[in-house]
Amino acid sequence: MGGAVNLLPKSGLHRQLIFYTVFIGIIFLTMAIEMTVFLHGDRVLGVLNSVGGSGPVSETVKLVQLKMGVMLGILLFGIGLVMLLFTKRIMFPLSRIIEGTRAMSDGNFSVTLPDQGHDELGELARKINDLTANHQELILLVGNMCGQLREELGPCQAQGEGEGAARVLDELEETLGEFGRSFYR
Repeated sequence: MGGAVNLLPKSGLHRQLIFYTVFIGIIFLTMAIEMTVFLHGDRVLGVLNSVGGSGPVSETVKLVQLKMGVMLGILLFGIGLVMLLFTKRIMFPLSRIIEGTRAMSDGNFSVTLPDQGHDELGELARKINDLTANHQELILLVGNMCGQLREELGPCQAQGEGEGAARVLDELEETLGEFGRSFYR
């Protein structure tokens, strides 16, 4: 059979947002139920009905109940909309930044983060891209310097000298290969 469906998002921040939204929704729903029970109970409609209150006061109480229901619906819609906007404007760009930085930490420096806009997340993505570009430049610069040093050591190696320096260069180039494996492939 198929695997279980996980209804909660992977992101802890997104799960917290859902929890807070549901918690706020439960609080408002509880308040609406309490007010409805109060208005329908013996204290308001019961008293009005016992004194023949089928007139304007009873209708006003029913109108208050209706307006409370509409306000609750609008409030729950607003909370849902805020959650949707938060997910779209913060969680999706943040998850793309996290995916990109995971790839970079695994050594894939060919990854560039998409432009996230002109907010803080966009600036973070641009700065991470700048760091990656600087890292690539540094690895290429050191690699070129290793090549130049190897050329300079060529005559010394021909005379049987400079073996230690050649080993150090081999180790340095191997380390550079590990750091820059994403663009040395």
